[in-house]
This record gives sequence, structure tokens and C-alpha cells, in this order.
Amino acid sequence: CDYRYENICVINRYNGVSMIEKNGKKLYRAAIHINGMYQIGTYEAENEAAIAYNKAVDMLSGLVNITYTPNYIEGISSVEYASLYHNIILSKNFRNYVKSVCF
Repeated sequence: CDYRYENICVINRYNGVSMIEKNGKKLYRAAIHINGMYQIGTYEAENEAAIAYNKAVDMLSGLVNITYTPNYIEGISSVEYASLYHNIILSKNFRNYVKSVCF
């Protein structure tokens, strides 16, 4: 019940990203809510998961009537962001959902 600034712990810095622990290793899971939660993927870095969420938001824009807030990732150059964005692979389940909505 002590809400002083030094006692506040940030749990999730980015929309759609949560930290999980698997075999003693910290991983970051990206998920998005459409008609239920869709797993986007699990990544080793928090910023990768945030970029995967942004990629999912971009794929869904114009397909669903939901407005998502993309993540702003600090400390990363636009070139590095573009490289990560291009190389990140989203889960097969999510990609299949996007395909089904398109057709």
C-alpha cells in the first residue's frame, strides 16, 4: 500500500508484451486482442516483442475495426528498427487469422 515512486515497479513497458520465464530464462511474449487473445510470438528481447506487436498492428490496420496503440521503442535507430521489423516472424496462428480476414 506504499505507492511512493521508489516502490513502483514497471511490469509491462510495452503494449501487448509480457515477460515470461521458461527453463529459468526470461522471454517476452507478444499478444494482441482481436476476438480473444492471439499469440504473436515469443522473443528473447523485450524490444523485439514490442516491434512484433507493432508489425501485427500494421497487418491488422484496415482489416478490423479496432484502433491499436503502437509501441514507441526508445534507444533504437530507425535503421535498426526497420531491420528488426523486417526479420521478425509472427506466429503461424496469427498469420492464418490475417489471411482468413483478408479473404
